[in-house]
Amino acid sequence: MSNRGCLILALLVLASELSAETVAVDVHVYDYSGLRPSTFQTFVTQTQKIMAETGLSIQVKPCGRSVSVVCESQTRGTRYLVVRVVAGGAKKMKNVRRPPLGQSFADADGGKYASVFLERVQDAAASSNIPWITVLAYATAHEIGHLLLGNQAHTPRGVMKAAWDRIDYEAMSQNYLHFSEEPVRQLRSRYGSAPGICNESQRLKLGVEVEHE
Repeated sequence: MSNRGCLILALLVLASELSAETVAVDVHVYDYSGLRPSTFQTFVTQTQKIMAETGLSIQVKPCGRSVSVVCESQTRGTRYLVVRVVAGGAKKMKNVRRPPLGQSFADADGGKYASVFLERVQDAAASSNIPWITVLAYATAHEIGHLLLGNQAHTPRGVMKAAWDRIDYEAMSQNYLHFSEEPVRQLRSRYGSAPGICNESQRLKLGVEVEHE
């Protein structure tokens, strides 16, 4: 593929313009916390961008009464996931001193449903002095990772890190926090890459950011 053609396709992926007919994973996001429609859409768009950076063929959709996107239809061969944004916190937690930002209902092979807790997300964002929508998007991407890769999918660093610290939150604010190499490899192996994903050498030539472990 030519560099020009690769650039066009890479930008399309980063802009999250994936066709519903080609996605391998379809994530339906529902708001139960009372977000404004425009805020809800901004958060979903940020989540889509984080997931698209893995090269996974995925589409993240805002669903519910406040949006016009149709989320009921299903395409054969597509895996469907549901993520809820809720106002409260987790009813069950391993560490009460560190309430989770989200919770996925997944086993070793993955799952279908997850929740992200708005109040906890906003507290973490305020403590780190970054926009809470950014933290909400990363927390959602983390839970999607568990739904696709399983409950043991934590990594030493990156989006799938078990507990983010100050450095991780700073990286979020600068769009430098990504899925590390191993979960990206597993995601592409299990679910396939988005059409037109360029290889690493082509991305480097084009100036498209590539994470190195």
